[in-house]
Amino acid sequence: MDRNTVIGFLLIFGLMLAWMYVTMPSEEELERQRQERQARDTIPEQEPEEPRFEEDLAETDPDVEPVETRSLGVFGHETVSDTIDTWIETPKFRARFTNLGGGPASLELKQHKRWDGGPVQLMSDTTRSAYSLEFLSTENYNIETDELLFRPVSTEPVITLDKGETTTVQYELELEDGSRMIYTYTIDADSYQIHLNVGFEGVEHYISGRSFELAWKPAIPPTERDIASEAQYTSAYSYAGGVLEEFQPSDEGYSESIITGDVSWVASKSKFFTQIMKAQENTDGAILSAELAIDPDNGEMIHDYNTAIRTRLSDASSYNYQMFLGPLDYYQLRDFDGTAYDMVDTGFGFMRWFSDPFVKYIILPFFAFVGGFTGNMGVTIILFAILIKIVLYPLTKKSFESMAAMRELQPEMEAIKEKYKDDPQKQQQATMKLFKTAKVNPLGSCLPNLLQIPVLITFWRFFQNAIEVRQERFLWAEDLSAPDILFNLPFTIPLMGDHIAGFVLLMTASMVIQMRVSGQGNTAPNPALKMMQYVLPVMLLFIFNRLSSGLSLYYLVYNALSIVQQLMINKKIDHVKMMESVDKKKAKQLRKEQLLENKKKKKAQAEEKEA
Repeated sequence: MDRNTVIGFLLIFGLMLAWMYVTMPSEEELERQRQERQARDTIPEQEPEEPRFEEDLAETDPDVEPVETRSLGVFGHETVSDTIDTWIETPKFRARFTNLGGGPASLELKQHKRWDGGPVQLMSDTTRSAYSLEFLSTENYNIETDELLFRPVSTEPVITLDKGETTTVQYELELEDGSRMIYTYTIDADSYQIHLNVGFEGVEHYISGRSFELAWKPAIPPTERDIASEAQYTSAYSYAGGVLEEFQPSDEGYSESIITGDVSWVASKSKFFTQIMKAQENTDGAILSAELAIDPDNGEMIHDYNTAIRTRLSDASSYNYQMFLGPLDYYQLRDFDGTAYDMVDTGFGFMRWFSDPFVKYIILPFFAFVGGFTGNMGVTIILFAILIKIVLYPLTKKSFESMAAMRELQPEMEAIKEKYKDDPQKQQQATMKLFKTAKVNPLGSCLPNLLQIPVLITFWRFFQNAIEVRQERFLWAEDLSAPDILFNLPFTIPLMGDHIAGFVLLMTASMVIQMRVSGQGNTAPNPALKMMQYVLPVMLLFIFNRLSSGLSLYYLVYNALSIVQQLMINKKIDHVKMMESVDKKKAKQLRKEQLLENKKKKKAQAEEKEA
């Protein structure tokens, strides 16, 4: 590991340290999360209950009391007095639709689980519809339709869809004069998308301001063990005018962001899951809001993000919306909207030009194709590390050869340093002259390391957010998107956390071995640089210990391949022959300089004779 490699790792370390400093929760919060997790882990495990449709069919929920609507003017007219549920099950999710608000009140993903094995629920409030139409009535009442009881048009209590099938669920709200508001949901068994058509039959005359908002009301509940880490990735988004805006306040309390003009879509997301609303007609703005508060029951920070998209009334009698409720899967999101995957953090802002196409067109296709054959993401990561090593092999080979040449010049560099120890400028000039004479590029080993920096940073961010590796097992690692915890510590170490991860230890050992194999640690002229080559693996141990085990596995394999490659190249390099080649280059350069000097002398003598 030469000086350029050390500089490269220092740059990576600086970037990681800055990000960790900005986003790392406080020591008090880490301690609270650790105690809370230990308390949860001591609760005896219970077998998950099987779905019992018989008990759910068309029952009135005794815990749900419809909001009194008599004070809402014409919208206080009730044609239904009970809450009625409709269950819809597809290969991808199990949803409960309710007539309280006329929409989905619960949606559990069937192909994903919480960290504790429970179902992933995308709605924190399961008593009423997650979607609500909101507007000011002409009678000056604030209307929120999730407080109103609709009449379900469909009477089927359970609808089960097989692959390739679709169904519709319809609700209507009838006013006293016969005006109606109709919600029609279309569900596709093969998709996480839900289509909503909002129809007005006279109701538009009771909407003041000629606009209304479709709002998403509940928060997306946490799904990961490390709640503090998950909160760092929880936020709301809007996409308007080709620009993606993130809304993520850090202070407790209520805050909001108002977007004006035509908005393509709005969304709220957690670390791995999202809900998105997209209007198919032109919009008139959007509102993103957040409520951050401490839960008094368990001390956890509640991150409640709401989104609303505003639509201006037109001559049309109906308005169409496309919803997405599911994982942050690239191919699923691409089918919904080509820009939706931009919510996933693939790298720092200044790196997105590289990380976005690298993830979308190289990493994800490779993982999808190869993962289909291997059936294991750990094996797929290993194969990808091998692929990257093969692609970079020509450059790496030149890098190692350049490092070998630099080692051969080390004695002469030391002699120059000793000779001009009191004159740094002459020392530098003599050193550069030596490089020029020997035709050795001191930066020849830098390029492969520079190429690895954006790849490493992309993987660092990708594995933290990739649903593709979430809860994927490999060896002892239970989740390649989280640390592979070997054992927990009774205390918290800054940056490192309160645990020890397995692949990180192996990765650190591989870095030390690679440094020993390269031999640079023994020949480094600067003692501080020599010490840094040993300290760097320890610093990365502290940082990588809290990151994805998939990242540590990738870097471990890459280091192991680098060790093998370097041993093979070192074995093939004839150091005596190389030194002879260096000496020949130096002799040839000296002869050129001597000839040039002789020409100058002859020219000077000729000029003297003429004078």
